[in-house]
Amino acid sequence: MFIKKPSVRASYEYLVEKILKDGEDMITEDGQKCREIRNTVIEITNPKLKSISPKYPLGKKAVEQYTNNLLYGNSGEGRFVYDYYERIREYPSYDKSLKNDQIEYVINKLNTNPESRRCIISLWNPYIDQKVKDVPCLNHIGFQKSGNYLYMSVLFRSNDILLAFHSNAVGLISLGEYVAEKTNSTLKSYTHFIYNAHIYVDRDADYIKKYFPDCLNYL
Repeated sequence: MFIKKPSVRASYEYLVEKILKDGEDMITEDGQKCREIRNTVIEITNPKLKSISPKYPLGKKAVEQYTNNLLYGNSGEGRFVYDYYERIREYPSYDKSLKNDQIEYVINKLNTNPESRRCIISLWNPYIDQKVKDVPCLNHIGFQKSGNYLYMSVLFRSNDILLAFHSNAVGLISLGEYVAEKTNSTLKSYTHFIYNAHIYVDRDADYIKKYFPDCLNYL
């Protein structure tokens, strides 16, 4: 499924309704009921529009906290289960004493070779993630530059659309704007690929009833 919208807010509202209406029901390996759509692409054409949907259950504060954790690290109150900052800025190497700052690599590569197709950030670590329960949903971030424009793409293996997508996308766009600032460019578009886009229809039934009451007849 391909969605092209000007903002995260518009994409979020459309995608929640689309999944609830047309998604397939499944039971996760943790035993929770989801409604899912596979292989979804969302293109945000005006990423600077970062208003928060009034239908997003966790609200503006959650988006701001997520963005702060993504850009500056996850510490203190308001910790999230998945801390992407470490994988992006301090990716573990074979030598545990060394940390790889992938954002600095991307910035340096774009500034020295703006035509490069190697401006890639990887978050999945098979030496860790094949052995543990809580693994990153975000697996890949890529940047390409054309003239003074920066194009950003991300890949999620799995994305909770009702509660996570809004914060994910706005936070990652802020990361893209940081890269754009450091490479003398403007973030032109943001593309969000998802292997499995889903909503926990039993766990989050009260949220659906409150924020998307028109979709209750789909359940």
